[in-house]
Amino acid sequence: MTSTIPQTMKAIVEDQQANWVTLKNDIPVPSPGDNEVLIKVEYAAQNPGDWKLAAWISLDGALHGCDFVGTVVKLGSNLRTSLELEDRIAGMILGGARKDRGAFAEYLVIESDLAFKVPKELRLEEAPTFGAAWLTAAQVIIHNQDHSLSSPVDRSKWYIVYGGSSSVGLFALQIAKALGYKVLTFASPHSFDLVRSYGADQVINYRDANAIDQALEITSGGAEYAFDTISEGGSFNIALKSLGLKGKQLNVLNPLPEGFAETKGSAEVQNTVVYTLLGKELNLALRTPETPSIIPFIQGEYDFGTELYKKTPEWIVRYGFKANPIDVRDGLELVSQGLKEQMEGKVSGKKLVYKIA
Repeated sequence: MTSTIPQTMKAIVEDQQANWVTLKNDIPVPSPGDNEVLIKVEYAAQNPGDWKLAAWISLDGALHGCDFVGTVVKLGSNLRTSLELEDRIAGMILGGARKDRGAFAEYLVIESDLAFKVPKELRLEEAPTFGAAWLTAAQVIIHNQDHSLSSPVDRSKWYIVYGGSSSVGLFALQIAKALGYKVLTFASPHSFDLVRSYGADQVINYRDANAIDQALEITSGGAEYAFDTISEGGSFNIALKSLGLKGKQLNVLNPLPEGFAETKGSAEVQNTVVYTLLGKELNLALRTPETPSIIPFIQGEYDFGTELYKKTPEWIVRYGFKANPIDVRDGLELVSQGLKEQMEGKVSGKKLVYKIA
């Protein structure tokens, strides 16, 4: 198998002068080190934040792409898992940060315990949607909010998801439903049927002037937990106030805006960053080193991440977790256009997936 691996590959690379990405054909194929494996990438999925890395954050020459699925073609030394050649695995890396690894490439090196074996029940092109979005939803609801799929909640309880039609939101709906919650979500009317098909019991148009009052009436003001998967504009206040006075915790994905109003008796608000699951200190302010944005190493987050990867194949089968709806496009040549569509708000209710191998 090793002899079939080329020395160079195609990959999507940062062109810092253009503040965008370009396709290059002569990128060195990386070699796996301790606890790493080399995979031939089959499909890679695009995340909503990928275009921001290209436009604002990544340094010249960095490889892009976070979510992947591929076939193991070379094993590094001292693996902490039982991965073997020909295993098909999926997961997430931090794309746009290094010159030697990115999911929008023909080959990718990843740590062996930060990926999961793809179960036969999951189509290969769907597998990369179980990357950053899946990990974020599980991190928030199971880890940060201290739930367990082995300990279902009282089925009379409500869980609130703001942005149920987002990539993260669709997984959040399913996890909350698997825990036994009745699920209320905020979404656009054109996404009502979609979120209901992923587990939402009640849906509210987030643009309605009385959206908060509707939520409090539906739940009788009794929801304890909520997850704002959008975390922009007015979503913070809508999600928080919809919990009512009994709310315990709201998790958000972006830093809280200046002047964010937490009313008396409101829930604790936590900011969640999925990259803490990768087990490394990371700097997300690559182009602005004078104002570093450091993601610290947190042992408990890394431990949860590795355990989550172990359990993901079983959970997909046991609970019937569904992938995001996908739009499959053929080839790395189409990544730049897909990122532009995401930037322009033209990607909704689906995840762009690129066939690479």
